[in-house]
Amino acid sequence: MLWERIAEALLEDNDSILYVSRMEDYQLQYMNRQARLEAGLNEDDTSYEGQLCYKLLHGFDEPCKFCKRSVINKQAFFRWNYLHEPDGMHYWIKEKIITVEGVDCHLQLAMHITEQLEKERKIQRELEKERVLLQCVKTLEADAHAKNPLDSLLEIVARYFNGDRAYLFEFDYEKQVTNNTYEWAAAGVEKEIDILQNVPLSVIQTWIDAFAQVGSFYISDLDEEVDKGSDTYRILEMQGIHSLIAVPLEKDGHIIGFFGVDNPRKNYEDISLMSAITFFILNALDKRAYQAMLEKLSYEDTLTGLYNRNKFNHVFDQMAAKPPHQLGIVYADLNNLKVTNDNFGHDAGDQLIQTAARIIREVFGENTYRIGGDEFVAFLTDADEEQLKAMIQQMNQLMAEHEANASVGYSYRAENANIVEQLEEADNAMYAEKKLYRKTHITR
Repeated sequence: MLWERIAEALLEDNDSILYVSRMEDYQLQYMNRQARLEAGLNEDDTSYEGQLCYKLLHGFDEPCKFCKRSVINKQAFFRWNYLHEPDGMHYWIKEKIITVEGVDCHLQLAMHITEQLEKERKIQRELEKERVLLQCVKTLEADAHAKNPLDSLLEIVARYFNGDRAYLFEFDYEKQVTNNTYEWAAAGVEKEIDILQNVPLSVIQTWIDAFAQVGSFYISDLDEEVDKGSDTYRILEMQGIHSLIAVPLEKDGHIIGFFGVDNPRKNYEDISLMSAITFFILNALDKRAYQAMLEKLSYEDTLTGLYNRNKFNHVFDQMAAKPPHQLGIVYADLNNLKVTNDNFGHDAGDQLIQTAARIIREVFGENTYRIGGDEFVAFLTDADEEQLKAMIQQMNQLMAEHEANASVGYSYRAENANIVEQLEEADNAMYAEKKLYRKTHITR
């Protein structure tokens, strides 16, 4: 008797859902308190006895399609998980056949595991986020010397969200434009980076305002959430974007761009990951700026701002290995620099060099070099010989207007360019003009 009371107490006070129904006709024989409450009965209600289990428990008019009666036995419990789709509840179930007073019955024991599963999923999501963050760090470190290490990072992020694209836009407030500087696109998805250059900031002003007010945002439905008459809608629709996540890039309290994923299909509720990744992106952009500064210092002549001999040698080697279709070379040597230094001091000499450099860059463009104290070289790959001669004449005129003078030689080939031979030709031509200048000008 004592054991019966103990058994009854264990069954009734158990948090698990337990019921017993007859195998032959599905009639319920027993339901513990938790099962009765789940069925919407009072905890002391026994009216369930004799009712059909599938009717009372699930509201079906016929046996449940997922019923396991065909696979259970008397020897061991059959265990499985079940999702009750109407309310999204998950259950862990074990069941077997038992004999009660000579009648085979179906014993089912079910436990709520929804909260447990959610905790496990949350842990898994956090672990996945940590894995992705760690992968981003390792990728940036491993690709630190690669040309575009951020492309690898964007691929990791896009795959985490199962998105079509991941990208960076950087703002140029001076020019009032934004540029798509990095992009990764999934297989079969067209890249848009080439057409998303110099986009007016006014086009995304609503985004900039949203970044300032709420930070990151998620557009779940383009048609529902974006004004169809806006430039933003037009640009997004043109790219086949139906949803997106966007996170601002902030530095020193200013929004300098944003980081986005197009058409995310999973994890889109987890914008926090992207916010965390912006730290690595900003760090990578800082490294890029630092490397650009170092490159500029290594390639730029500090006095004139022109490229230096180091850069000249680099470009020379490139053109020697892969000659351009056509090539013009201008070789210029300042006249009377020593006289200026001797008579007016080295500051005056530096000013003369700076004046000449400014004029040479103004006339010949960026591909200009100071290769010695008073020697300059310019390369032209997109001008014909007449244009080259006109440029030299323009340079000489500007030099004269600013009380400067240079001996100039050039070499031009419309085809079969050869930088080694042409540089020597231009140097020889400049030297010949230099000798002529010295014969016709008396310097003290």
